[in-house]
Amino acid sequence: MSDTIVARPGYSIDLATLEAAVSEAFLTGVTSATVDDALVDRLLRYADIMSHSTIPAHREAAYNLIALLREIDELVGLSDRGSARVTAVATAVLIELGNFPGLRTLTNVTESTYALPVSRGVLRAAKEVTQATKRGTQTLTDTQFQIAERMRGEDFFSFSGPTSLGKSFILKDAIYDIVRRPALDQHCVVVLVPTKALIGQTAADLRELLRDVPEVNVATFPSLPLFLRKTYPRTIFVLTPERLLRYLSNPVRDIDYLIVDEAQKVIAKKDARSSIYYHAIVETIRRFATKLVFASPSIENPQLFLELFGKASNGALAVRERTVAQQRYFVDLIDRKQYYLSGAGGGEELLEVSPTARTAIELITSLSRSRKSIVYINSSAKSADFALELAEVLPKVSDPRIDAVIKFAKEHIHKDYFLADTLAHGVAFHHGKMPQEVRERVEECFSDPDSPLRFVVCTSTLLEGVNLPAKNIFVLNDTHGPAGFGKIDFENLAGRAGRLTYDFSGNVICVRYEQNGWSESRQELIPRGEPIIAESFLVDPGRTRKDFTDIGYVLRGEKLPGKPSSDAKRTVEQYASILLLHVLGKQQTPLRALFLEKVTDGAKLLDKAVSGFTGSEEVLRRSPGIQPKYQSAAWGELMTGAAGPLIPSDTPELTFELFEAVLARLGRVYNWIIEESGGKDPLVPKEEPGYSARLRYWATLMTYWVEGDPLVLVISRAIRYHAKQGVVKYHDYSVSPYLIEEPFKAGDQKQINRIIEETMRDLETGLRFKIISYLENYFDLTVEALGPANAGMNVAKLVEYGSSDPKVINLQEVGFTRGVSLDLLSKYTKYLAFTVDDELEKVDLDGLIAEPEIAEDVMAELENILRKAPPASTTVEL
Repeated sequence: MSDTIVARPGYSIDLATLEAAVSEAFLTGVTSATVDDALVDRLLRYADIMSHSTIPAHREAAYNLIALLREIDELVGLSDRGSARVTAVATAVLIELGNFPGLRTLTNVTESTYALPVSRGVLRAAKEVTQATKRGTQTLTDTQFQIAERMRGEDFFSFSGPTSLGKSFILKDAIYDIVRRPALDQHCVVVLVPTKALIGQTAADLRELLRDVPEVNVATFPSLPLFLRKTYPRTIFVLTPERLLRYLSNPVRDIDYLIVDEAQKVIAKKDARSSIYYHAIVETIRRFATKLVFASPSIENPQLFLELFGKASNGALAVRERTVAQQRYFVDLIDRKQYYLSGAGGGEELLEVSPTARTAIELITSLSRSRKSIVYINSSAKSADFALELAEVLPKVSDPRIDAVIKFAKEHIHKDYFLADTLAHGVAFHHGKMPQEVRERVEECFSDPDSPLRFVVCTSTLLEGVNLPAKNIFVLNDTHGPAGFGKIDFENLAGRAGRLTYDFSGNVICVRYEQNGWSESRQELIPRGEPIIAESFLVDPGRTRKDFTDIGYVLRGEKLPGKPSSDAKRTVEQYASILLLHVLGKQQTPLRALFLEKVTDGAKLLDKAVSGFTGSEEVLRRSPGIQPKYQSAAWGELMTGAAGPLIPSDTPELTFELFEAVLARLGRVYNWIIEESGGKDPLVPKEEPGYSARLRYWATLMTYWVEGDPLVLVISRAIRYHAKQGVVKYHDYSVSPYLIEEPFKAGDQKQINRIIEETMRDLETGLRFKIISYLENYFDLTVEALGPANAGMNVAKLVEYGSSDPKVINLQEVGFTRGVSLDLLSKYTKYLAFTVDDELEKVDLDGLIAEPEIAEDVMAELENILRKAPPASTTVEL
């Protein structure tokens, strides 16, 4: 019957009428189409019949009809009878579809005046029992339940689906099931996430989920301190690929499950970290009999991830059903045209009425109405500027939740930080250079449906899996980084439109507001197409040789042909290191086999590479991002006595001069003047005197950070430094590819915010991502060459945790942020007991919580991290 309906011209006409009505009403506020009771009745009948189909396209069409009818009712209104009928039939359809988030949305916003058929009531009750989550508090949709059931029967499983499917929800339900099993005692689960930006949110969600499982803790660093080992027999690690490699160098607990969310990052062609992702998973499998779970956006062939790691592909499932519908629009403010993307006609439909808005700001404020909206813009600097422009046209808001975030931003960043100004008008910006604690507070406030934070101007952090859905998403740029969007990235971004349990549908509005924005080829991304075929050069490469011949160039020490980007060059170099490791470890992998097949002199090249590597194989496994030739050179110096530890253990004081000498040695050994002078954010310039001056800058930043200075003080000192120098230097790639220099102007808030952004970026990207990788590698080599007793200080650890105090470091390893750790030790040390080795041993939680003036952020973290400690006494003791 559903096939018959879809084939009928009348169905297409009715659907087109409804789509046009919704689109006109949304974009212009009025509609010329007539949506009368007769049309509503026909559409509801179509939806009811198609909801019984087993074909995903029919089921999705049924939901889409319900969502469109709800939308037109909200925008312009249906008759009382029509509105009541929509509610009644929607309930029946959603039960048949097993769409329980939609049912909750319906229950929250309206009541039905029609009685539900008994058969549907029975079906609902049955599904609520059989499809209940393992925690028993929610119900899985039919599609989610299908995935969960398949997953339980497989050791190696890969699934894909639309962003709105609720992949994270499915994974969390599986994790809840896994960690309650006694078999996990003294073992762990690793959840692999793309970036540090996602660690905090994922960990907080898991801690909330597992409050009633006292045996498990959630850890975010690649270590397991005494307090966590003794208190919790089971662990979930939330790690980036780099942190997973650190954990594998000294695994305290065996990894039973490796869960890879946003799995498309493993094969991303334009991301230099994809090779590290691949390597971290290979290393985990090499060390442990680990069960694997991959979750990815809409791709046709999720089995690719299983094939990539040599696993049987029968445990793969691709689904298409969405739990939230979407309407997609393209508004061209340059050519004064607006379009909607029709599901009925399958193409772009031009509205007769031109957009009334003249600017992107006008468009966003008029179309958002009172609903929450995300604005995507491809630049952290532009995100703050656009948020300021948006805030200027909006009234001030007064709300304790927003006031708390403003207070935190002023106290922990700077009193003139633009975020405080925009928040006062219900607008925030959000990007990867911001401190994690600030981002998390923005996310929490925006996610609260009752908070007046209505707009978040966001960069590509959304693409990393940050859970920040909204009713509307405005896409102002057609680029991700320096290149255009790929289809997976665009769909991942667009999938944030529509919030489960709050909306039946979301709106994706692509906006051309600049002359060179949204080219015709990029506009092809906007329609929702079929799931794409994912590709990897390590799985069925066909006749493709370039990826392998490029690795050959690196192994020969030759320059790559053409003009590859800095990221592309780094990716090839990292795969060359990984290939070398596979040969050294006698591992038979697709990378090794295909290289020998595709490169004529591949065997000789590998033999020469193996004989030329004189460093430590184990250290190279932890740091494949650093070329083997540099590791061999550092190893040679350490083994011959030409060099010793970076900083001896008995050094009485950590000074600027010491850190400058450390950086000078790293720069020489690892050839920074060549290897780290290119790309978008180079560590150093290519020549003197700029090179030495930049090293002094990094040494200054290291000194402040390791001394334990709070971020607000580091930023204030950076501002004073620029005032003393009399100039401000910054990057704005929308203006120039080169460093911009301008005179320092006292009291210039825009300049102050540029310094804030540059300082935060330098801390996170320069110091705590790039430089720390060299510090870790050199220390690892020193331990291997000289022994742990003679390796000196682990400078990388001091930089990672921003302190030389072992108690501050240990508290962060337990789970507290740097700021709260410093606060606990400075104000509440009487409630903490440490061993002679400065490891946390006991926490008087009663005493801490009873403190009358305890800071809100300290209380929140105590609740989040220690609340599950054995409850017989609120004192946690080992």
